[in-house]
This record gives sequence, C-alpha cells and structure tokens, in this order.
Amino acid sequence: MSTEQQATDWNAWSREAVEAMVAGNARWQSEFGLQGSPKYHWDLESATLTFEGTLGQVLATVCLVGTTSASEGSFVWSWANEAIPRQHGAALEVVHDFGRENQLALLTTPRIQGGRPEATECLCIAGRLQRAVGTFIDQQGDVTLYFTLLHLRMAPAQGEWLH
Repeated sequence: MSTEQQATDWNAWSREAVEAMVAGNARWQSEFGLQGSPKYHWDLESATLTFEGTLGQVLATVCLVGTTSASEGSFVWSWANEAIPRQHGAALEVVHDFGRENQLALLTTPRIQGGRPEATECLCIAGRLQRAVGTFIDQQGDVTLYFTLLHLRMAPAQGEWLH
C-alpha cells in the first residue's frame, strides 16, 4: 500500500462525492429547467433518460449503477446483476477497478446489505469516478434504481433540422 493510499480518509472522500453530486444535481436541474417533478422516461437498453422540462425535452445518457430492494434490504451493483444490460456494468468498470486498487469492499462486493443510504453513497462515488453531471433515483414498486447522468442535452425542437 502506498503512502498516498494510507493517507486517504475514505469517509471524507465519500462525503465529498455526495456533496459534489448534490451540487451537480442542483446545477443540471436549474440549467435545463427541470426543477420540481418533471415527467421522465428511462430506457435501460439505450441507457437513456428523457425529461419533459419547461425548456423542452432533455435527453440524458445514463448508467444504472445499481438497485435496492426494500424486501431484500440490499443494494446490488449493476455489474453483478445479470438482468441489467451489459453496457451499464461496462460503464462501471472505472468504479470496480478503483475499488480493487484501493481495497474498498464497498466498491467490489456485488451485494451490499442496506438500503437507500448505502446505495446513495455507492451512487455518488460512482458519479465522482465517472465524472458524471449528476444522479437520478427512481422507485418502481419494491425496487429503487440509482442512475448516474453522464451527459445531458436539449432534444432538437420538433421539425428542427440536424446538421
């Protein structure tokens, strides 16, 4: 273990990741007119999230970091979940590699006992390592999905030509 690794306060590093994602979320919601509760639709196959905002439709490229199940009381990383399209796990390799290099079990253990607090920490760490714009969380029945937003853009207006 290097001196740099020994000197890293991983709790503080993780808190900084959460703070950065909170600030990032406020920024993209304001910039794209998505405050409040805009309508949205995500598609795991295309790794996209579409919002209906006050300024128009906003398209996001996303990575599903993982899911929690209230009934199971655990968070499962997408790279460990065969039901999740493979591109999401591939987008998380930087997180998995970082966890292995720094011996951080939180980032290398496929299923983590806990719920939203543990999942949110994993989400924000993934966002920091992926240099994500922000995060998005959605609940579907018993399952909560945790996304990083890798890129955001306004959709072309209806009838607008693309050059």
